[in-house]
This record gives sequence, structure tokens and C-alpha cells, in this order.
Amino acid sequence: MYKNFITIVILWLYVSCTYGQKSVMPIFSSKDKNANAIVRKNITEVELNSLTNVYYKKYTLITVFNPEGDDVISNYAYYDGDSKIKNLDLKIYNSLGVKIHDYNIKDFQDVSSVSGSTLYSDARVKYFNYRPTSYPYTVAFLKEIKFDDTSLIPGHNFISNYDTYIKESTYKLYYNKEEWNLLFNEKNFDSYNIDKKEVEGGIVYELKDSPSIPNEELSLPYNLIFPKLEVTSSDFTIAGHKAENISNWNSLGKWFSSELLDGRTELSLETETHIKKITSHAQDPIEKAKIIYKYVQDNTRYISVQVGIGGLQPIIASEVDNVKYGDCKGLSNYTKALLSLVGVDAYYVHVEAGTNKVDFEDNFATLAQGNHAILCIPDEKNLHWIDCTSSTLPFGFLGTFTDDRKAFVMKPDGGQIVKTPQYLNEDNLQLTQAEISFSPKGKIKVLGSMKTYGSQYDSRSSLEHYSLEDLKKRDYKFWSTIHNLNIIKHDMLNNKDEISFVENFEFEGDRYTEISGDRCFVKINVINPDTYVPSRYRNRKTDFYYPRGYQDKDEIKIKIPENYIVEAIPYPVNLKTEFGSYKMEVIKENDHLLYKKTILIKEGKYTKEKYKAFRAFRKSIANAEAQKISFIKQN
Repeated sequence: MYKNFITIVILWLYVSCTYGQKSVMPIFSSKDKNANAIVRKNITEVELNSLTNVYYKKYTLITVFNPEGDDVISNYAYYDGDSKIKNLDLKIYNSLGVKIHDYNIKDFQDVSSVSGSTLYSDARVKYFNYRPTSYPYTVAFLKEIKFDDTSLIPGHNFISNYDTYIKESTYKLYYNKEEWNLLFNEKNFDSYNIDKKEVEGGIVYELKDSPSIPNEELSLPYNLIFPKLEVTSSDFTIAGHKAENISNWNSLGKWFSSELLDGRTELSLETETHIKKITSHAQDPIEKAKIIYKYVQDNTRYISVQVGIGGLQPIIASEVDNVKYGDCKGLSNYTKALLSLVGVDAYYVHVEAGTNKVDFEDNFATLAQGNHAILCIPDEKNLHWIDCTSSTLPFGFLGTFTDDRKAFVMKPDGGQIVKTPQYLNEDNLQLTQAEISFSPKGKIKVLGSMKTYGSQYDSRSSLEHYSLEDLKKRDYKFWSTIHNLNIIKHDMLNNKDEISFVENFEFEGDRYTEISGDRCFVKINVINPDTYVPSRYRNRKTDFYYPRGYQDKDEIKIKIPENYIVEAIPYPVNLKTEFGSYKMEVIKENDHLLYKKTILIKEGKYTKEKYKAFRAFRKSIANAEAQKISFIKQN
């Protein structure tokens, strides 16, 4: 251990000398044309001293070339009741490498690290918002934090931003290998030359001279492309609770249930009597669950409460019952307790929520994963998932916030990784039916309906909560191709049993036609045109990702105006690719034309070599959607 201490001191003296200097080597531009910034040093050092003592140091030296690179700077440090900031030091250098500002911990602002919707929280952040006056500039930032818990051992993001050149990104972990049983999760390492070596008293990972990765359209999310190291220990402590021999999700689930969930579902006799009364007519467990889920939606509200054991332990169910609010943990635990009163089993679940789908790692059990709690309810064949923080989502529907990702399910006999429901491609359906009548001079009237399912239901059902003024603004934007739009009607029906959302609309406008002599021309689709074309790249550098598929089906009747006949209609289009398909046709039927379209866009990750074909596919669709019908006046 003495040699290890000497090694740490020598390394830290090196960093301190580099950090404390009055000037740095100036860098006026990057040889990497895509780089908005250069991370000259990104050094994480972690010392595991005991189960209740972790020392964390982070030093970054970053040169920024333009405003787009400002986001690479991260002058902040989080802390809470289980951690203490020991040191913050920030130095700013001008374009010549001369130090122009020197700040310490007293100069940093100290605020809550959670949103204003949080009732109370012990999670805080110290930050310094530096506003540069010229470019390039260089920032040296040092933070030191002591953690009392070992449930969340700091790891390392070797790359955190697109368009950023990495000169050096290093992770150093010092620990007694005879005392600690650690598990390392090396994410997305295959495409990078990351050197890993055992050193006396620890381990070191190092990435050097890594070119910037351009942020191209449809780029992969960070979790699918950037290298990241995660570390966990089989033994750890959290707020006085000790865990031993946690080797997998099963053992972690057993520990979590017994240490953090057990004994927190007690409810009053009054509540028990009421819940049994409102479910007395229901025989099926899922029917009972639906009644209780609606009861929670109608009688509680979500407020974030970021305190307790690492922000992991839920509030006692009786307290939520009394105050009628809670965070995701408290409301999930409360709903679970209510379900238990009527004999319905439910599993407490941790999931990584957000628009990006982030999976729990199958073979890396850690409390570091997950930012949201939900429930799943088993029956003989299925798992029914509910988000107890939502006052609007139907029973069994998660929506895009938590769908299609691996989550940590805590069953009575242990934990398990289970994937949440997936809304894939055709599941995300939108059906549009409408009738259009118009005058050759351009007046147009539209009467129609739109029905949505899956992720499209999730995105459109929120419209029912809009004020009349907000809905009007939204409609003007959505139907922006109609000039002088006048919304006559926009009614909605949310069918939560079917999980479908129906909109009935009627609107009018003008300048629909283009006149040329005796001819007039109209667009084939002004209600739901799909005209997206991704950006063109001469030499695409990265793979691309379409995060969520969908299917749209349109049937639009266009009435032929009096004294006019159809001169020309678009030819049918039928495209089939690995990215999806598109079919469109215009059919003459008596006194009207019927425009029919079906577009299917598939979710998927594709190689950069296929981007040109994908763009061509989308461009062909956009061209087809932009076609017009020609009418000619009868003499």
C-alpha cells in the first residue's frame, strides 16, 4: 500500500503542476476539421478506501474553438447527503494560452439539481456558467468529491460529445485487489483503441488521439456509440445498508426487496375498506388492477421527492395515501400496496426512462442504472405495465417514455431483466380519412378524421389537454399548407380501452389551387403530407439510426368542381426497401378522385454505406407527395 500511495502522489503532483500553471500551450485551430473543441486532458481518478469512503478526482483541460464547442465544457459538481465536495478549481486561458481568470469553490453557484416540480431534495449541484468573449479559449477544471457510499462507483465517459477531438481521456482506479470484488462493464469499446493495463494498486484505461465523430443527421444516440466504462462492487453500502455478494440481478433484486422495499406497504384500515369496496364487483385480477390504477390516477399527483436512501427507497405507502402525492417510487409502491389489498400481485420495476431507449445491462447488476420506477402486473400469460406517475396513460400502455427497453423487475424470489413492451413500426399507426371540396378560385373545405395507435397515440393524445388557444396555435402549425386557415371543428375522443385516439376535424381556407388559363392544379395531399428528406452528405462518416418506425394510411376524397374534368393524375407509386415501403395511387370515382397512400418507415440501425439509399427512398416519397392533379374547364 505504501508503494501505491507513492504512485498516487506522483501522479497527482503531475496533474497539479500541469493544472496550476499560469499558461498553457495555445491551440488556435484543430487539424481535425470537424472539431468544435479539443479535450486535451480528461482524467478521472477514483480511490476505493473502504466501503464507506470513495475519493473521486476529475481534471479536464479543454480548448474550445467556436460557440458550438461550448457544450463540451462541464464546470459543475453534483453532491447530496452521501457525498461532499472537497475542492473545485476553475482556470480560464485566452487564445494565447495566458491565464485570465482563476476561480475556486466560493465562486460557484449552489442550486438544487432537480426541477422546480420537486417538492424537496437533498440533491444539489455547484456550477460556474462561464460566458466566453472570444475564441479560442481553454478551460482547466478540477473537482474532488468524497462519497460515503459505494453503491455508485464513479466510472468514465471517454467521449461525451460529437465533433470533439480527444487528445487524452484516462480512467484510473486504485483499490486493494484482495479486498474488492469488482465488475467492469466496457461499453462500445470495440471501435476505439482504448489501452487497458493493470498497475500496482489499481487499473488504468486510456484513450489517446481519437478523431472527432461528426454529428450528422440521424446520428446514433450517445449510449450506442460513445465508449463508457462502468464499475460496480459485489459488496457495497448505501446510507447504512450493507450488501454482500451481489453477483447478478437476481441477488440484487432480493437485497433491494428486503432492504429498501420491505415494510413500506402498510395502509390504514379505512383505505383498505374503501379499496375492497370499489373493487368488490370485479372478479378478474386485471379488472381489479384497472380500477385501482384509475383510483390512483384520479386521487394522487406526481411530485418529485429526491431524498432518502440514495433516492432509491420509496416513501411509505400510508404517507402517500395521506398527502395524495408522491414521486415515481412512492406512487409505484403505493399502487403496489393497494393492489396487494385485493390479492393482485405487482412487481416493482426500475427502468431508464427517456426518449432514447437505454437498456439495463444483462450481466452488470448495479444500482447506477435506472432513473424511473414503474410497475408490472403478471397474469397467466402476460405482464401488464403501468406508469403510476401518469394521470392520463391508459392501463397497460407505457408510451415512448419507457417502452422497448430492458428493465430491472423485482420479483419476490429475486430480480430479473425483462424488456418492456415494444411499439414497432406498424403498431404506430395513423389512419386519416377526409373529404375535400374546393372552388377553382382556390377556396377549400376539409372534413375528416384521424385515428392513432401506439407511439402516434402517445404523441397525439396529449392534444385533449390543450387549451382552446393552444390547440388553435398547434392546428395552424400542423396544417400550415392551408392559407388563411379557419378551424371550424376539432373534436377528440380518447378510447383508453382500445388505446386509440380519434380526432374529427373540419376546416377551410383559400389559395388551394394554381390557375393557368382554363386549367387549375391542386396538391394531392394537404392534410398529412410526408415530405421529410434527410440532409445530403458527400461522404457520410457515421452509421445512422431511425429510432421509431411508424405507418400512415391516408384516404382522401377530392371532389371534382362543377364544369371541370380531370386532365391528369399522378401515376401510381410503389416503393419497397429495407427501410420501409410506400404505395400511392389516385383513382377516378364518379364525381371525385380518391387519393390512397400507405407509408411504412421501419425502425432500425443502418451502416453509413446505406445512407444514400435511405435518402433516395425518402426523396422519392417526398417527390410523390408533392405531385399535383390537373383539372381543365369544360367549354
